[in-house]
Amino acid sequence: MANLAGIDSDLSSTPLQDQKTLPMNSIVRAVCEAANSGPDLLYEVMIKLSLMVESMAPTYGLSIWTASTSQKPRLEWSEGLEEEEIACAESVVGNMLSRNGAASEIKEGDAEICLVLALPRADRPGAVIYGRCVRPLDRYQARDLKTIVDVAHLAHTSAVSKNWPSTRTESSKSGAAVMSSTLPGMVFSSRAMAEVARAVEKIKDSDSTVLVHGESGTGKELIARAIHRLSRRSEKEFVPFNCSAVPAELIESMLFGHRRGTFTGALSDNSGLIRAAENGTLFLDEVGDLPLALQPKLLRFLQEGEVHTLGEHAPRKVSVRVLAATHKDLEQLVREKMFREDLYYRIATLQVKVPPLRERPEDISTLISHFVSHYARKNERGIAGITWEAIRILEEYSWPGNIRELAAEIERLVLYADDSGFILPEHISERILPSTNGHTSAEGLDELLENYERRVITETLKRHDCNVARASEALGLGSRQTLYKKLKRLAIDIGDFLQEDTEPGLQLRNPTNEMTRSNL
Repeated sequence: MANLAGIDSDLSSTPLQDQKTLPMNSIVRAVCEAANSGPDLLYEVMIKLSLMVESMAPTYGLSIWTASTSQKPRLEWSEGLEEEEIACAESVVGNMLSRNGAASEIKEGDAEICLVLALPRADRPGAVIYGRCVRPLDRYQARDLKTIVDVAHLAHTSAVSKNWPSTRTESSKSGAAVMSSTLPGMVFSSRAMAEVARAVEKIKDSDSTVLVHGESGTGKELIARAIHRLSRRSEKEFVPFNCSAVPAELIESMLFGHRRGTFTGALSDNSGLIRAAENGTLFLDEVGDLPLALQPKLLRFLQEGEVHTLGEHAPRKVSVRVLAATHKDLEQLVREKMFREDLYYRIATLQVKVPPLRERPEDISTLISHFVSHYARKNERGIAGITWEAIRILEEYSWPGNIRELAAEIERLVLYADDSGFILPEHISERILPSTNGHTSAEGLDELLENYERRVITETLKRHDCNVARASEALGLGSRQTLYKKLKRLAIDIGDFLQEDTEPGLQLRNPTNEMTRSNL
């Protein structure tokens, strides 16, 4: 264990901010000694070495990947990386493993670090750590990193060639079990999200369509990507498509493809996104905005597993797993004849509900810690941290925009905070502060109570299918007239709850006529 102690002493003897270069002699000696002792000890040395490298060239995002000898890399954990950066990491890690741990040319100006912790073996997968640097590598950092990667490559190759029996088989199995209950690319600590992770684990390998639903900003696309990464289709493409971001007349062509000359502007053949996702996953975001006229064609694709390209005479069979997401109530859209009932039941075969942030408050502090660290590094801000008073205020806010809103607020706080100072309550946006000096005024309390009453009434109406009589009874109001008065006082837009009047006198009707009859 002298090699591990040597690295520890070299790491601890120099302050992190002063470690511009690495003790290369000690590193080379430790790596070589570990290679002679076997792959397990080499793994431990590489973990410690990656910490030294990260202190020399700080990163704002990190990820850990595993890969067997016959599969492409699999993301196990990620923090601070955007989807485009994760895709880039997958390519870099895959290329490094395909060369048996040898990196491509490392040069000044590179903005990433990639270290092999263990090469794949027949009895267990390999592991790689990948990071995105806060600043591009300078000449000396690139030189040192190149030396480390080259030495590590030789050491890993030597350790694998000696074919020592693994002493970490059981721990690897238990580690895999832990990883399987997580969601790659997501940060959480709440029981509610742990339930989501368990649900994903159960359905990840099914070929049935999955509907991910929840409010805007809760991370529905991240859940979809996690399902794909954990599934047996992870080797193939994940193809996202936002149904609300494309003009209605172009959606069919983009999804199903077209032949050249099929319509004006079709200058070449286009296979379409569905065929691009062959043997992989197609993600339909905001599926509730899919045009009604196109829904029958999507239904046939889901039922028959075939796609009919515009301009072709016959359909083609495809193997594509579909994940869909929406923040809308599809059942309500079905009642309003805005979404086909048969398509809804086909899409909603399996469902994953992503809870809003206000329903998992224990995640807020975890996300605050993550975003403060991430944005401080990414923007090169040397802030000391965030005070408990500021955290308490952020935890008490309802976050209607969910994680997206929280991330934006933390980035703003990091940018506006004083260098080497703490994020304080006075830095927080005014809309989030409960009141002046941290005390809730009578006016603020009234607003809080109104918001609570508005939410209770709205949820009760939804739960009772907008039946005013049953909702009034459930709320203990005694009569429908009392509920109508509360709707007016709380400025609840009853247009959101209109539906077919199947029970005269019980359902909400045209607001103008009903309010007139009720003398509201």
